Amino acid sequence: MKTWEIKVLYLGQITAPLSMFWPMGMPPLPQDLPLVAPYLGFLIQDGERHILVDTGISEKFIIDGKAWGALPAEGGREFLLKALAQEGLKPEDVDTLIYTHLHNDHAANCQLFTQAVLIYQKDEWLNLLAPLPVQQIRRDYDPDVVGEISRMKCLVVDGDLELTEGIRLLKTPGHTLGSQSVAVNTKKGVVVLVGDLALVNFMMFPGTTELVDMEGKTHPIPAAPPIFGPAIPHGIIYNAYDFYDSVQKVKAVASRNEPGYIIPGHEPSLVVTGI
Repeated sequence: MKTWEIKVLYLGQITAPLSMFWPMGMPPLPQDLPLVAPYLGFLIQDGERHILVDTGISEKFIIDGKAWGALPAEGGREFLLKALAQEGLKPEDVDTLIYTHLHNDHAANCQLFTQAVLIYQKDEWLNLLAPLPVQQIRRDYDPDVVGEISRMKCLVVDGDLELTEGIRLLKTPGHTLGSQSVAVNTKKGVVVLVGDLALVNFMMFPGTTELVDMEGKTHPIPAAPPIFGPAIPHGIIYNAYDFYDSVQKVKAVASRNEPGYIIPGHEPSLVVTGI
């Protein structure tokens, strides 16, 4: 089967106390520490095609250097353009744009990609149009994206799809109604980009005892008890039943159930290690 290369794009970051994202039911943290979580995009290439997964946050959601929760943050259009330029690309070089979901920190700047076909799940569009009250409180979605996406060439997917040889789209709701993951056949095997089904590695891999930051430094954390099962739901999972079904699907498709094969949407270590 055809193989692809995946490159990690740094599109900004947000900083919060780890305790703010520490899941309910986990053993208490021995000490709190700042979690600097990147906004990430992923570039999938085969030497000819340039496929982009997620495009980061809009700068209008960063006010006076702070984003959601009044947390220190940076990001926006210039971060995206810089990340692409470091790979020798301009937005018009991207032929396919895939959104894991349409939250404001993953789906900004789509209007830059004038030559791309934009792909998202039908149920995610419905969630964008009719967000839950809690999603409105959090300002998860940017209403301006509706008009921007409507002017693009779109492929609206309903469920799983083999996009092209070596790339599959998997509907994986839980974080949102229409979240999707992207399974990519690489030289080392099948790697699955899961969006925000999990934010960081320890949520997808219970038993993890360290957190690796964006500088490659490790910080000890207590392991999750076995009762959590295959993954740890974070605080922005809106349907726990869908979440566990999606986790099982992802772990069945990835070549290995370990970091580097299942890729959370804000994992700090990826900035250092890549995929």
